[in-house]
Amino acid sequence: MTVSILALSVILAQVQPLPQTETTLLPATHPGQGVEPSAALDVFDWMRGGREDVASHGILFNVNLTVDSGYNVTGGTQAGGYVSGLLTATLQLDTEKLLGLKGGRFQVGWQTYCETNPGPYTVVPDYWGYESIASGIGDLNQVSICYYEQKLLDDRLAVRFGKQDSLDVFLNPLGASAYFISNLDTYPATMVAYTPTYPDQAMGLVLVGKPTDWLDLKTSWFDGTNVYTANGEVPRSTGSVGPGSFFDNPGSWFFMSEADVKWTCEGGLDGTLGVGGWWQTGPSTVVAVNTPPNQQVSDFASGWYAQVAQRIFNPDPNSKTQRGLIVYSQFGSGDPSTNPVQWSLVTGFVFNGPLPGRDSDSVGFSAGYASFSDDPDIYVGNGGLYALTLEAYYSIAVTNWMSIQPDIQMNITPLGDSELPAAVTGILRVSINF
Repeated sequence: MTVSILALSVILAQVQPLPQTETTLLPATHPGQGVEPSAALDVFDWMRGGREDVASHGILFNVNLTVDSGYNVTGGTQAGGYVSGLLTATLQLDTEKLLGLKGGRFQVGWQTYCETNPGPYTVVPDYWGYESIASGIGDLNQVSICYYEQKLLDDRLAVRFGKQDSLDVFLNPLGASAYFISNLDTYPATMVAYTPTYPDQAMGLVLVGKPTDWLDLKTSWFDGTNVYTANGEVPRSTGSVGPGSFFDNPGSWFFMSEADVKWTCEGGLDGTLGVGGWWQTGPSTVVAVNTPPNQQVSDFASGWYAQVAQRIFNPDPNSKTQRGLIVYSQFGSGDPSTNPVQWSLVTGFVFNGPLPGRDSDSVGFSAGYASFSDDPDIYVGNGGLYALTLEAYYSIAVTNWMSIQPDIQMNITPLGDSELPAAVTGILRVSINF
């Protein structure tokens, strides 16, 4: 077993200041998993004061509710609507404030997800994930996060171990703010079957270092038994199990490494470029949303990816706000002899603060293309063998603790199946931070 450490690099990006403390936010695909200031209940002075007092002693907590109401107008498997909801509660402990141990942080998170019958992927089956909070495996109730993180070397290196979401640290070129309801802005379709992310968070060791201000180098070693096949059994989600399969692992591991370069051009036009690779060891059978398992057991799967994001318009070049127009693109490649998707490409834009006086709103468009393997032992299709997803949204910041996001998506050849007609789906997302 070799973990190729591109470098030892973490100061987990995606950090946002809090009163007298700080916190790490998780990616857009999983709203509310980060520890943020509670807000909806802060209308009560005693609640706000109590929360801030607890935070000053190193104890932070967050409860987030995200509800999606969707309606498939036409195409897919069937027309009709659904409602899905994800409730996440997170507790974060700062070891410096609590124990005097500088740079330490413990975080635990619990999630429950439920959906109507039919659910999102019954209405429109989709390999990539057009509905990001939908689990794809039905209702959930699980401890999804439980890890300890320690910063070292004047915060130039951080080590995190425990149950976690790999997309907290890797990929997601647009950062930690919630953007697209689909998974198009988070990870390539080539990685969907393997990546330890919601709802398959897993035990893992992550090292991230920051040798310079413009370079982050990351590497990881995760439990990969979410795709492990033994005696023909269907793999189980690692999101619902404890640490046992990491310490008594049958040889099923997921590794990922990434290098991120950051820059700022004249006028506050900042950008990032990331390049990474991943590999999965051990016998595995891929089971993806609404698709039959592939018929061939693979002993090794791998791929690489690249992503870029560039702000091309910044109305506040002298400030540190996120306002402006950002364009991004992400490419992934995988071996079609072991991976259902051989390559995927996403491109799009996000405009933060698009209207005067609406600095916290955002609007965006994205297009994603996935090319499926034509090996029938790897991916079972009916001649389409590609999927194209188009998405547009406008996110309205109603308050500092509530957002409403209308969203419309078109899924052409869902699942890469030419016998499934193109689906047009509207979704309204409401997210509340308590």
